[in-house]
Amino acid sequence: PSALTLAEGECDKTDAMENNNEAEIIEQDDDQSWENGQVWKETERELHAMGILLDPENESVARYIYGSDSFSTMTSETILSRAPQLLRLPTDQITDAADFFLSSVCNFTTTIDGDATSTQWTLATLLPVDPSLLTYCANDLYHGFEFLTNMMARGNPNTMLQTIRSQYYLSPIIATQLLRVGIDSGIDEQRVSNALGNASKASKNAVEGIVGDMGKSYREWRRIKDGEGSI
Repeated sequence: PSALTLAEGECDKTDAMENNNEAEIIEQDDDQSWENGQVWKETERELHAMGILLDPENESVARYIYGSDSFSTMTSETILSRAPQLLRLPTDQITDAADFFLSSVCNFTTTIDGDATSTQWTLATLLPVDPSLLTYCANDLYHGFEFLTNMMARGNPNTMLQTIRSQYYLSPIIATQLLRVGIDSGIDEQRVSNALGNASKASKNAVEGIVGDMGKSYREWRRIKDGEGSI
C-alpha cells in the first residue's frame, strides 16, 4: 500500500493515524499471505493450467510436456518437498520462469525401422529432475541460457538445446547442472557489467566535476587578472 498522502491545509490527525494503522495491517496481510497458502494456491492453479504440475483432472497436459516416464512426479506435494522456497515466491515470477522452460524447444529426428519421425524436446523436461530451477527470475534464465549458448554452441540456441538434451539422456542430473552453471555464470556476468557501468558513470561524473571546477577556477583567474576582483 502507498503511504498516506496529506492534502494541502489541515488534516485530522486521528483519521490519519487510523488510516496508517489500517494500511500497516493490510501490508502485513500481504506479506504473510504466503504463510497461509494463498500465494501457492494461485501459483498451483497457474502451473496446472500450463501443464507444469500434474492436474488430476487433465493428466494429458503434463504427459504431453514431460513424457509418460516422468510427468507423474511433478505434483504439488513433490515439487514443494524439493523446492520449498516456491511456496513464498510471487506467482508471476514462477510462471514467467515456467514460460522460459516451455518455450525453449528444439526439434530432433528419430529413426525406427527406417522410418524417420520429427519430435520436439523442451527444457521443461528438466523440471522434474530439479524443480528449484523455477526459483530463478526469467531474465536470469534467458541471459544465462544465452551465456551458455555463446560459450558452448557458438551462439546457436538449437545446438545448445540439442547438447543439453543429449546430456539429459546420459545423465539428467548433469544436464540440469550444466544449465544451472550457465544461469549462475550469466548472473555473475551481469553483476560485473553493472559494477563496471556504475564505476564508469561515477568516473564520468568525477571528470565532469573536475572540468567544471577547472573552468570556474579559470574564469576566476581571468577576472583577477583583468582587475575585476574576486567574487
